[in-house]
Amino acid sequence: MTEVRTADAGVEFLERLLERSERNPDRSRPASAAPDYDRLSTAQQVSRFHELMAAAERFGAVEVQRGRRDRGHLIERVRVRDLELLARHLGRPTAAATAQRVRQELLPVATAGEPWVATVLDEMAARWARGEAVHRLTAGQADAAKEFLTLLASLSRQEARGLDARTFSKKATNDTKAFDRHASRLAAVLGVRIGQPGAGADVVWTHIGLERFSHPVHLKGPVAVDGSGGRLVDGRAKPFASIHPEMLPQLSLLDRPTAILTIENYASFNRQVREIKDGSLVVYTGGFPAAGVVELLAKVLVTAPAEVPFLHWGDVDAGGVRIFRYLEENLPRGPRPHLMTKDLAEESGQPAEADPSLSSIARSDSAVRELADWLAFGSEVRHLEQEALEPRSAVPATI
Repeated sequence: MTEVRTADAGVEFLERLLERSERNPDRSRPASAAPDYDRLSTAQQVSRFHELMAAAERFGAVEVQRGRRDRGHLIERVRVRDLELLARHLGRPTAAATAQRVRQELLPVATAGEPWVATVLDEMAARWARGEAVHRLTAGQADAAKEFLTLLASLSRQEARGLDARTFSKKATNDTKAFDRHASRLAAVLGVRIGQPGAGADVVWTHIGLERFSHPVHLKGPVAVDGSGGRLVDGRAKPFASIHPEMLPQLSLLDRPTAILTIENYASFNRQVREIKDGSLVVYTGGFPAAGVVELLAKVLVTAPAEVPFLHWGDVDAGGVRIFRYLEENLPRGPRPHLMTKDLAEESGQPAEADPSLSSIARSDSAVRELADWLAFGSEVRHLEQEALEPRSAVPATI
């Protein structure tokens, strides 16, 4: 038993040296380490350790440096001489070789998606080549990595839009639970992809159109859903009506709305539809608008005359600006901001830190680019939750 533990100590020592070399292959000096003789408590253990180091040195894998004078019988340091030979001596391929092999296996899966999915694989392979895990996956977990990239490729092809997670998972991998196994790593990759690193999973799923099950769209205004048996939903109902996305083919405008106003916050939506009677169509987005909200708005914006103003009211903060930009990028025409100004934030908001991640919106052609620039780089930034403001009609500002 003692000899087994000693052999393990020597092998583990060489494995650590190899891992150090693989982690930083471009290092100017070879990886090296001093033995921990405190772990070798008997002469037999020390002798076995020395034998293992001598064998590795004879193989050309390492260089053994012994102590001087009265410490000449001890090993002072072991330095890697040849990474490839050390890996072969330990009976395994290098991390770089493994990473390249796994990359080749996974490349057909990645290239079935949009080009950026193959870039994700390249980034994973680069980390694997250094012996690191990436997205909590190692090169030894090729099957799990294949499943992850299969889902990612399918998402890149917009195949999740309008589906619940289990249905999408079955469609992409023939396994209803595959999505759940990879949900956190998918959200991390997609969050970066949509320009919102660290965003909550629900925000990411909404952005790509994946829904656990479609939620009804809450609204108030001159729209209706008619069926063969008569009127199913009247958008003028008090305090508001709810239309399921499956009803959208039957949706129609009853009258020309005076304005179209989308509202991010539920409390503000409730106050708007109860307190403001201006003939506008008010739609609750529920934070980042789900696929059903976007589909409804797209249909209304195409149907309503172009001169009907379209506005959005959200928080003056990073999330609110991103939601606004999302609407701009995903609808036939973009909104104008309603009660989303620097002046209102300075008057009624709370001190906050600047968020440089908004720089891409600040440099865009967005209607909130100036607001994004202030939130990203301002010296005295303030955030404003829309509940802090009284609701106001969207119509006067457009006349």
